[in-house]
This record gives sequence, structure tokens and C-alpha cells, in this order.
Amino acid sequence: MRKRKKKRQRRQRIITVVLCLIMVAVIVQIAFLGKRIRNGESTRIQAFQENGTEADSISDSVVGDSQETEPTATSTPELTETPTPEPTPEVQSVSSEYLHSAHAILIRAEDGAVMMDKAASEQAYPASITKVMTAILAIENLTDLDEQLTVPEDMFPELTEQGASVAGFDPYEQVSVRSLLYGVLLPSGADACITLADQIAGSEEGFVQMMNDKAAELGMANTHFVNCTGLHDSQHYTTCEDLAVLMRYCLENDTFRTIITSRSYTTEATSAHPSGITMYDSMFTKFDNSGISTTVSNGLTVEGGKTGFTDEAGQCLASFGSLNGSEYILVTMGAPAQLASEIMSVQDAETVYSRIQG
Repeated sequence: MRKRKKKRQRRQRIITVVLCLIMVAVIVQIAFLGKRIRNGESTRIQAFQENGTEADSISDSVVGDSQETEPTATSTPELTETPTPEPTPEVQSVSSEYLHSAHAILIRAEDGAVMMDKAASEQAYPASITKVMTAILAIENLTDLDEQLTVPEDMFPELTEQGASVAGFDPYEQVSVRSLLYGVLLPSGADACITLADQIAGSEEGFVQMMNDKAAELGMANTHFVNCTGLHDSQHYTTCEDLAVLMRYCLENDTFRTIITSRSYTTEATSAHPSGITMYDSMFTKFDNSGISTTVSNGLTVEGGKTGFTDEAGQCLASFGSLNGSEYILVTMGAPAQLASEIMSVQDAETVYSRIQG
């Protein structure tokens, strides 16, 4: 009995020892697996961090092995392509040699770049180029071109005394704003200028103040107007530089451009003129009478312009032309004025425009 008991006790001890060894082995194995899991998690996090992924979203995905989570979308910023600016065309330098005019400027209408300058910032008398300012102010202040205005009677004695050019309207005639504007720019009519000035400002003096205000607004720092017609006055002056600025501004207006590019125009019928008045543009007339073509040797086309002449101002011309899709503005003043019919300003226009390279 004792022997059996001892054997049982020995067996139990052996079993206990074996169980303890098994438990130790299991614990060691669990510890080893835990270390491998921790090492694997650390490696995965490091790898994702190196690829720019947030560590906290990685931890969530590692811990949630038994839990499905929606993947976090990372937005990649879109690359916006910066537009390449259009290259500014080079500015050609045009010679001012052999011009009759004492003052001249040529600019590129697109950006105002100066291509030729002959004493362009020196003050000079503009003569009837003044009427460019008169016309644009009338266009901007009288929006209904069909509005009928009455031609005032009291201006005619003074205009006759001063030898001013007129469009041919009669005192008290009812004329549309449109016809008056054509009368200002084509035949250079002082009668049309004063009719518009009186309607807009109540008097020529009030309108002249508007002209000077507009000049200041456009940056025409060396310009001062005394009247709306361009008749000579020592205090009525401007520069080629300032007039180029004015022309560039005016050509942005469709109504102005339509009128100044017209070779002729017939007004509506009135009681004084049942067939209307047919007017011809003074610049185109000078080109035609001189035998000079408005299409010059390099293909440039002279599109329109405004002439001017007084004994003191000489021959003046503000014109514009186009070549291969580009537009150019030329202003000349102070060409010799032995005779008003001489065409030196037109010859200068042909000379300068023909020097532009397309």
C-alpha cells in the first residue's frame, strides 16, 4: 500500500512539473508572439510615415484588425498651370527725318507705345483737331443720336467774321445730334460744334470747362482749351503727345470711330434742306486732291483722321491707320502754312506710315 501511494505521489509530482513546464513554454511563446506583433506594427507605422501618411490613421487600421474601417482618402492638390503671358511685341523705332511738321508722334494704338517722337511734348496750336475733343464729349453726353436740336442764330456773325469753317446748317434749323456730329468731324463745322456745346453746357464757355476737365481726366497735362472750335487763341494749346492720348481714347468709342472713318455723309431732310446736306471728310479730300493714296507702299491703310489749319498753327493732322491687324496713331502739327490748300501734313502722314514694318 505504501509503495502504491509513493508511486502515485511521484506521478503527481511529475505531472505537476510537466504542467508547469508547459505553462512556462506557453507564456514564453505568448511573450515572443507579442514582441513580434509589436515589432511588426512599429515597422508598418514607420513605413507609412515615410510615405507621408499620418501616423494616427495607421494606428487605427492596425488596432482595428477585427473591425472594418473605411479607408481615409487623401486629397492630392491639383496642379494649376500658370498661363504664359503673351509676349509684348517689340516696339519699332520709326525715323522722323524729312518731315515738314515741326511736331510729330507715332504710337501703337494697342498699348500706346511710342514709335516716333519729334518734339512731341512741346506745346503747339491744334487748330481744328480741337474738334476731336468736342465730338467725344458730345457723344458721351448726348446718348440719343436722333434727338433734334435747334441751330442757334447768334453765333453766325462771329463765325463769319473769324472765317471759321462751317457744315452748312441754317439758323433755327432742326437737326439731329447724329448729323451735327458728322458736321463736326467731316467738314470741320464750327456751327455744329457750338450747337452741341450750347445744348450740353448752356454756353460755349461752360462746355470749354468740360473739355479741360476731360483733358485732365485723360492725363493731357500740357493741354488748355479756350474754345470748342480750334479758332486761334494764344492760350489754346496742346501737344502731339496729348492729342495721341486723346485719339487713342476716342477710337475706343464705336460712334466716334464710325463717323471719323466715313468719307461722306448726307444729313436728314429738313425744311431748310429738303435733300439734306452732303458732307465730305476733309482729310480724305486732301488725300484725293493731292493724288496720295490712303493705302501706302507697305500696305498700311489710313482709316480716318481730323485735319486742322490756322496761320498760327500751320497744317495739322491727327490720323490712324492699320497694317497686318495692328493699328497706329499719328499726330503732326506745325507743317508750313503758306497756303491752307497745301498738303504737307498729308505728305508727312504718307512718309511716316510707309516706314512702319508690318
